Amino acid sequence: MAQEIIGEIKLRGLRTGDEIPAEGELAERHGVNRLAVREAIRTLVARGVLVSSQGKRARVAVPAPAVLEQILDFRLSQNSMDLADLLDTRRVIEAELARRAAVRRAAGEGSMTEVDRALATMGHAVGEPEAFIAADLAFHQAVAELAASGLFSFILTAMNGILLDSRRASYHGRERRGAGQEATVDAHRRIADAIAGGDGNRAAEAMTAHLAETGHDLGL
Repeated sequence: MAQEIIGEIKLRGLRTGDEIPAEGELAERHGVNRLAVREAIRTLVARGVLVSSQGKRARVAVPAPAVLEQILDFRLSQNSMDLADLLDTRRVIEAELARRAAVRRAAGEGSMTEVDRALATMGHAVGEPEAFIAADLAFHQAVAELAASGLFSFILTAMNGILLDSRRASYHGRERRGAGQEATVDAHRRIADAIAGGDGNRAAEAMTAHLAETGHDLGL
């Protein structure tokens, strides 16, 4: 029944915030009882497709990255996907995001403000693991936003929560091998400089090199 409701949304051209048909109408149209409709609505609310409140019809929503994050996290916990695969996917996505961000800057589009702010925060947070990791995350998110690629940014946001522990492990792995966090800041600065200079290939290469180092820190 959940698929039938999605079909109704598509057929009627419903947009975010629009109400779906009443339970009784859906039940009659699809030859099921209201209980089946309610269960389907609950399923779609859990998926982020609908939002529901007491006494009102369910409305169309936009699924958040958290929905994909839950799926990926479950796959990792079940060992049907491994961390190396996830990091390799991140490397491909982020290299392309860096390239697109640089191309936009070359065209005079977008702003480096958030990228530069996150980079400066990283520099000041050396020696403070959680603050440093938060600034690192903000840097990569700023690059994604500058790239203005909705789907890539959606996937990356879904991966960020899952990869938070790997970011912490990478931070401490780098310390154990005596590289220091200044080298990480420098790697991010090379990415930022390439983007600011509008050099897409150099930006992608700098991002790839940085994430390869991250994999090395994790022993992958």
